[in-house]
Amino acid sequence: MRRLLLIFTFVLAFMVSATAQDDYYRRKADGYTREAEYYQSKADGYRREAEYRLKRAEDYQREVAYYTRQGDLDRAETYSRYAENEMDKYQTQMRYAAEADEKAAMYLRWAADALSKM
Repeated sequence: MRRLLLIFTFVLAFMVSATAQDDYYRRKADGYTREAEYYQSKADGYRREAEYRLKRAEDYQREVAYYTRQGDLDRAETYSRYAENEMDKYQTQMRYAAEADEKAAMYLRWAADALSKM
């Protein structure tokens, strides 16, 4: 009787331990998935900002063409600098978006790894 109770307790403890491990990896995978979603939304925001910067650069280029036709070269040069600055900001935002995409992919790999351990 004592041996049967000991075996039953051992089996019950093993099952609880295995269930706890499964729950641990599931929670880790959920956390990694949330992080991936966060970084993906950050990347989307960076891309929206980049589109805005590109549009502003195009607008400034139109101003450069207009003031060049009008003969106001100083103002055309100023708007040309504005356009260059906006293109730099566009490239920066695209770099940020690529970095956020990489982080999102990394967290998704980690989530897949956690789920494979279950």
